[in-house]
Amino acid sequence: MNIYYDSEKECWYTDSTKNYFFGSSKTRLSFARPPSNHVAFPIVEYQNKVGPLIGIMIAKNKQDKLIGNGALFKEIQKQLQLTGGIVVIFPPENLQRDELTGYIFCSIQNKWLKAITPLPDIVYNRVPFRNTEKQEVFQNAVSFLKKNGIPFFNPSFINKWELYELFSEHPLLNRHIPKTSLLERQEDFVAFFHAYKKIYLKPIEGSKGNHIYRIRLEKEHSIQVSTTKETAFFSSIDEVWNQYYQEWSQKKFLIQEEIDGALYKGSRYDFRLLVMFEENRYVLSGVGVRQANQQDVTTHIPSGGKLLAYREVAQKEHDLFFEKLVTHCGEVLTKKYGFIGEFSIDACVDKEGNYYLFEVNAKPMLFDEVEIEEKRCQQLVKLFYTLTNFPSKNKTN
Repeated sequence: MNIYYDSEKECWYTDSTKNYFFGSSKTRLSFARPPSNHVAFPIVEYQNKVGPLIGIMIAKNKQDKLIGNGALFKEIQKQLQLTGGIVVIFPPENLQRDELTGYIFCSIQNKWLKAITPLPDIVYNRVPFRNTEKQEVFQNAVSFLKKNGIPFFNPSFINKWELYELFSEHPLLNRHIPKTSLLERQEDFVAFFHAYKKIYLKPIEGSKGNHIYRIRLEKEHSIQVSTTKETAFFSSIDEVWNQYYQEWSQKKFLIQEEIDGALYKGSRYDFRLLVMFEENRYVLSGVGVRQANQQDVTTHIPSGGKLLAYREVAQKEHDLFFEKLVTHCGEVLTKKYGFIGEFSIDACVDKEGNYYLFEVNAKPMLFDEVEIEEKRCQQLVKLFYTLTNFPSKNKTN
């Protein structure tokens, strides 16, 4: 069936004479004959309720504009319309007692329309800024959702150091973590460098390969410091510390040994795994491969990395490692942070065939592989149905 939104009266209605309720706040739909200019939204009917209404929490920037991954949200809405359901995007401050003000995507007009909706049946956390999650307005919204029994998944960003400590306690995952320490004192930094000769500095709340430093002991005892933008040379590790400490003191960094990654056609590569929760377990949804290209500090595409198809480097040993990794990571993360419906993993294999886990992202960026993104949206929609108890249908009624 379809429901409609009247932007002038700011209400939802149906052309059915039956009593239907919409959203977790159980708003009763009005009855009316839809004018020709009102857009129909396919919806699922289940026990006198229609839905699901999927809330996607995003954020506002300093200019008071909504910020989020619009391409992902549009694709989720398109997938929902194949079976029935509506996405509403909103910032945390727009949650009210029994409704919210947000935006719904109209595929026919190819634009977002401002709308007032009931409270959603579920909320998918896609707030793009760590600072937003630390603000009172976000914390209040999370408490509000919990109080009202509204499922909220992917509860927060993950701190790299916290993740290292968490996985270090796991009997299997701890075998696959590079040696890591917090950057606190010069003495510890120097000792770590002398122990491993090749190290990375990474901000514990960084992303996309930004603000990463690679430090290597070169021939003739010179020290090379590289970022994604430049490379410099120094005569001693103390000189490196004196040069960069003011920059490093602006954020919290961890120090990590450099892994001598396996090569493909002369350049190192690593894996980006997409993991989804499906049928009460975590499953591998897609494998992306990123190869160092213009610079070799990171393999991130925005920093000049190159995209490879997994089939170019695929091995049975890789598949066995991935299967083991996604199951244990999912269980550990959900136990620590609450339910996580999706996450991505950065991992690699070294030249000796040892596997390493670098990072977990609770809010995966868009994958450049179209087939992975399509499958991701399909599985997200399936998960929305499962968590809201709406039956999934192959086609709209």
